[in-house]
Amino acid sequence: MIRIRPLIAIALGLVLLLPAAAVAGPVREYQLQYEPTGDVNGALMIVSALVDPQLQLPVTISVPAPRGSTLLWAGEILGGDPAQDPSRTPTVEQVGEMDVYTFTVEQSHTAQLELQLPAPSVSGPTVSASVDWTNPGDAVLVTGAVIVEAGAQDVTTEPGLTGGVQTNDAGQSLYPLGGIQLENGGTYAIAVEWTRTQGGTGGGGSATESSPILWIALLALVVAVVALVIVVTRERTKARRSEGMTEADGSRSTSTPASLSDSDDEMTWS
Repeated sequence: MIRIRPLIAIALGLVLLLPAAAVAGPVREYQLQYEPTGDVNGALMIVSALVDPQLQLPVTISVPAPRGSTLLWAGEILGGDPAQDPSRTPTVEQVGEMDVYTFTVEQSHTAQLELQLPAPSVSGPTVSASVDWTNPGDAVLVTGAVIVEAGAQDVTTEPGLTGGVQTNDAGQSLYPLGGIQLENGGTYAIAVEWTRTQGGTGGGGSATESSPILWIALLALVVAVVALVIVVTRERTKARRSEGMTEADGSRSTSTPASLSDSDDEMTWS
């Protein structure tokens, strides 16, 4: 499983430029990256918890997640190869509208949850999605970002865009939404909507409508299958007739010469 994507790394760099809030508790800031079309089974959400760098590790922290989301991974981000990021097994409890995961960080001041959320709403070419993240603890800085799929047009977000859009090699784009000081019980609500281009992901038409090449490939496959059936049928027919001739020759071999008569030649299939 991919621990962190290039766009998420960009988001981490952008929000670190924001001033840190002086809050109680070991977590200085929560960062939310929401990707509505991130997985075939639903949306993805990354919740990163930045631990106060002045605290000596190990430190036990709590990371809230929207109620009902599915935990895919929990652990620490070391900043190198994602495969080397250590996973942690958290405990979980329900606090208000959130599931709160608690575990100990031992090597890094950045912890992370990877979550699966319900799939976005798709109506024709329009994709829309939303998620609420409520703070069940002490006041803390919360920043957000949305990742949209390649080919998205007319993208609108709430909160509004607060920085430059970043695009990766796959065409996905990250929209930074800025940060707010969230009091206990406060909610950071993210909403996004965009239009898919024709031929893009779920581009509004079937695969055969948008790709004439697929029709050609299917036709070629049908022709190949028919040709194969004909060849196999002819070979089986030849084999059966050859067996019949062998049996006929064997029955004559005890009383007649091995050569075939003219009448035998007329019966032979070729």
